[in-house]
Amino acid sequence: MIKIKIFKFLNKTLNKIRTFYWRIFFGRLSSKSRVLGRVKVYSPENIFLGKFSSINEGVLLNAREKIKIGDYVHISPFCIINTGGLNYQLKKEKRKHIAKEIIIEDGVWIGSGAIINPGVKIGENSVIGAGAVVSKDIPANVIAVGVPAKIIKKIT
Repeated sequence: MIKIKIFKFLNKTLNKIRTFYWRIFFGRLSSKSRVLGRVKVYSPENIFLGKFSSINEGVLLNAREKIKIGDYVHISPFCIINTGGLNYQLKKEKRKHIAKEIIIEDGVWIGSGAIINPGVKIGENSVIGAGAVVSKDIPANVIAVGVPAKIIKKIT
């Protein structure tokens, strides 16, 4: 029992330290938001996180361009949010890296292992299912699942 209490105390303390650390480097990290566990971040100055939001263990944030995350957003473990890619429409020898902003509006929940691709906007109060690959905008108040992510239900 004592070992469990010590573990919980240490885990809570480490999460506070991680959040404090990322607060220094992110473009914005609200005092009410949390980083829970180890995350991989590229260009943290391009990440803007609203109030009461959380980023969980194993999340990868590749912010070559801005990633705007609203209030009350929950990003589950091992998600990938990637603003970078290649312009595949050019011939292979002329392909260049591109970057497009990602916007995740208030109240969104992104399930474990989901991938959010460049240039996507996820509407308010939507749910992205575990393992989904979001390559197009998702409107507000829906549940989207699958590869590629498709809307399966409206949330009222």
